[in-house]
Amino acid sequence: MYLKCEIVRWVADDPQPGVVEARIVDAEGRQWSFLDKIAVFDMTGTVGPESSYPQPGLIRCEVLTDTSSEVAPTELVVTTLRPDAVTTDDGRSTFRVELTQLSWDGEHEETPEPDSVAPEHLIGAKLLKVIAAWHVFDGVRSASPTEVWLILDPVGLIRIDVASDWRLRIDRQRIHGPRDMQEWGRIEIDVPGAGFPVAEHVGSRVVSAESEHEPTYGQLMGLAVEFDTGTVRLHSWGGDLL
Repeated sequence: MYLKCEIVRWVADDPQPGVVEARIVDAEGRQWSFLDKIAVFDMTGTVGPESSYPQPGLIRCEVLTDTSSEVAPTELVVTTLRPDAVTTDDGRSTFRVELTQLSWDGEHEETPEPDSVAPEHLIGAKLLKVIAAWHVFDGVRSASPTEVWLILDPVGLIRIDVASDWRLRIDRQRIHGPRDMQEWGRIEIDVPGAGFPVAEHVGSRVVSAESEHEPTYGQLMGLAVEFDTGTVRLHSWGGDLL
C-alpha cells in the first residue's frame, strides 16, 4: 500500500541518487515533512534536480488494524515505518489519513480497478475490517448476510456476494449505504460483532484461499479462506451467501 505525497523540492545530490523533501497533510489538516532519498518517494524514476516542483509521490506504508465501529471508514491509521523506515524530521511515522490519500497499486494516476479478484490475490493480506449487508423483512433480519466486504492490507476493499446466476462473486464493489426496498423490506449495513465468523479474524493474515467450483459448468461456488487464526468458508447455496 502507498500513501500519496507531494515531492516539493530537491535538497541535495548526495548521497546518490539524491535527497528530496516530501510532504503530506493528515486527516486533521496538519502538514508533515519527510527528507529522504528520491527513490523512497518517486516510484517512476522520472523526478530529478531539474524537475519542476511539486511532483506527485508515494510512500510505502502499512495500515494499522481498524477497530472502530464505523461502517464505511473514510479515514485509516497508517505507519510509514514499515516497510522502508520512513519518518518525519521529528521521527513521526504514524498518521491518520483519509482513504482517498491511499493508493493500492503504486500508480500515480487513478486507474480503474478490475471488478473481479482472484482468490490467490488475498494470500498474505492482513484483515483490517469486516462490513456486512443484511436483508430485513417485517422486522426480521436474514440469517446470512447478502454481501460481505473485507478491507485487506495491501489488497484493498473486497466484496463477496452471490450473483443472480447463483455463483459466488469476489470483486471490488464499494460499500453502499442502507437501502429501502419498500414492500420487500430494506437492506441494513453494519460492522458484525465478534460472533460473526470472518470478524473473529480481524488482525490476522490470509494463509491460503481455495476456490470451489461447480463441476458441470465450472462456476465459482465457494471460497475457503485460511487465516493464521483459523479458517472461514463462504459459499453460495440456493442463491444465498452462507
